[in-house]
Amino acid sequence: CQFMRRFIKNLPVGIASGIVTIIAIYLSLSSNPLGDTDIMLFENADKFFHAVMYFGITSVYYLDYAKSRLPHHTKLNAEAAVTVAAIVFSGLMEIGQGLIGNRTMDPWDFAANVAGALLAFVFVKFYFITVFRHYLLRHHRHHHSSHRKSNEASE
Repeated sequence: CQFMRRFIKNLPVGIASGIVTIIAIYLSLSSNPLGDTDIMLFENADKFFHAVMYFGITSVYYLDYAKSRLPHHTKLNAEAAVTVAAIVFSGLMEIGQGLIGNRTMDPWDFAANVAGALLAFVFVKFYFITVFRHYLLRHHRHHHSSHRKSNEASE
């Protein structure tokens, strides 16, 4: 747990967002990103996976932004802009699929992407950001409180 906290804190801002962006571009624009695997779990499973993918992308973008603001809180207009950026990115990927021609542009895929991005905004904004901030700042706060106690004891 300590290793992961240190890894996340030391990972430069933007790296995680860059990695998920590259993965999303590959999955979106490659003619057959998963090989010959054609697994149909349930009807419209691809829409579910589109929503999950953009939930993840938006969450990573949002948390990367939040990390850049630590120890300060994020602002609602910037959080909304991050979400809109993920939605615009998803639209560009759908347009790219249509332009490249090896896949089809599907407005329902875009709708699923938007749903995933908006769900991520709500989830991260109203629940996970608190956990994330506490996780990354726990040691920082502890250090300040122990430092304050040692200063009070020496006075």
